[in-house]
Amino acid sequence: MTLPLWRHVRQRLSTQVVLLMVAILVLTMAGGFYVLQRELRGQLNTQFERRALSIAQTLASEQDVAAQVVDGHPGGQLQVIATQARSDTGALFVVITNAQGIRYTHPNPALIGTSITYQDPEPVTSEPFRTGRPWLGIQRGTLGTVAAGKAPLSLDGKLIGQVSVGFPVANVASTLSSALPSLILYLLGMLAVGVLAALALARRLKRQTFGLEFGEIAAPLQEREAMLPGIREAVVGYDTGGRILLANDAARGLLGLPAEFAGRKLRYLLPPGRLADVVTGEVTGSDLLVLHEDRVLVANRMPITRNHQQLGWVVTFQDRTESETLKRSLDEVTGLADTLRAQSHEFANRLHTLVGLVELGHYAEAVQFVTDVSAAREELTGQLTEAISEPKLAALILAKVSLASERDVQLRLMPDSQLGQRITAVTQVLTVVGNLIDNAIDAAALAPAPGEVELTLVAAESDLLIRVRDTGPGVPQEMRDKIFTDGVTTKSSVTGARRGLGLALVRQIVESMGGMASVGQDGGAVFTAVLPGCLDAGVAVPGPRVVS
Repeated sequence: MTLPLWRHVRQRLSTQVVLLMVAILVLTMAGGFYVLQRELRGQLNTQFERRALSIAQTLASEQDVAAQVVDGHPGGQLQVIATQARSDTGALFVVITNAQGIRYTHPNPALIGTSITYQDPEPVTSEPFRTGRPWLGIQRGTLGTVAAGKAPLSLDGKLIGQVSVGFPVANVASTLSSALPSLILYLLGMLAVGVLAALALARRLKRQTFGLEFGEIAAPLQEREAMLPGIREAVVGYDTGGRILLANDAARGLLGLPAEFAGRKLRYLLPPGRLADVVTGEVTGSDLLVLHEDRVLVANRMPITRNHQQLGWVVTFQDRTESETLKRSLDEVTGLADTLRAQSHEFANRLHTLVGLVELGHYAEAVQFVTDVSAAREELTGQLTEAISEPKLAALILAKVSLASERDVQLRLMPDSQLGQRITAVTQVLTVVGNLIDNAIDAAALAPAPGEVELTLVAAESDLLIRVRDTGPGVPQEMRDKIFTDGVTTKSSVTGARRGLGLALVRQIVESMGGMASVGQDGGAVFTAVLPGCLDAGVAVPGPRVVS
């Protein structure tokens, strides 16, 4: 259904802006014209009143006029003087009266010699009679409404009458009418300038709103407000100046944005770190891995453009905590399976060797072989038992030894390692040690010769020092400052799990406990972590009991 033309015009944003601006201008100018006209009329009345009073005072100051009033002869020479003054000044009347109010002059000769009458209150128009002071104002008399001025007439200090001069109010209206055309032309010119300014403003608004009308602007806004809360991923949009334009509920909860976030600088609302660097674009790329508190996030930052114009950026965060946890669990299961397979393979090789020696009749060699194997295993377990009192940590290291051996890497616990205290943060210690050993085994496996990994665990009161050295290629100098950053890695995962989380988790755990983690170089990479307060300094527990 097609809208009528007038409704279509009314709905256009530019038309509404122009009409509204013009209406405001017209109302403002009409009010200003009324006030200005009224003020101008009052000024003109005052000018004519002062002019009338000036003429009256001039005549009252002439001794000849006062003398003829004292002689008591109305008309005559006084009428001639008054007529001449009225002709010279354009006044409507020049009336001279004595102290009793008898007219000595008047434009109407029939009224000469008659007593003056007032349609205005007596105290006002008879002011010169009562006080001897001049008076001016608007007066209604026998000749109509006039702008009058009255001056007292005295002789030798004695009040003998008054001189009244008046100009018709029509003269004021005529003078005002002559000034109005130029005023109206000026106002019309201002109106034209205002209309042009309104058109320019409407055109600019049209350009800034990309040609959209009110309905077209409101519809996307309503859709956005309806859709954003339903998006589970965090979405943040900000302009080229870094000011927040939009953020859904998930983003507000994830980033800790205040209720009144719109228009505020996003950079100042985020804590320093990788999250802020990714959001503000200091770190670029797609599917960037971010560790935020206990969540694993994947961030993407995309530009917002319209008509080839950069308007800002939108950043989305996908919560991959569950999937990444499953993938890492799969890696752990795969590692456990590899460990079991390595142990099974090692046991099978030894069993086949033992069976072969027995079948060949080398019984003494078979006994010696079993004795040597048992001694080597007991030496390793004995070393772990003596040095480490925590069963879970000893079991982890024992499993990592078998896994490293399968990959032709020798994992050794250094002789100066000693950990007899009870561990109060077992989970955190296992995570740090396990990730550092896995990282070292991966690096040592890349070495051309059989690789080595050295593990050192030293307790200092309630603090634990963990040092892992490998014979791999090491960490380049330029990567040492960011090797613990989320997503930074040079390796790939067979299972598809995202790499770059292990060392990031180490850093997160260490920093949350108030410790430090660093990387150095000593024939290969050397990772050092200090975990303060993770040991019970006053409690020493016996080492794990190993059943052979």
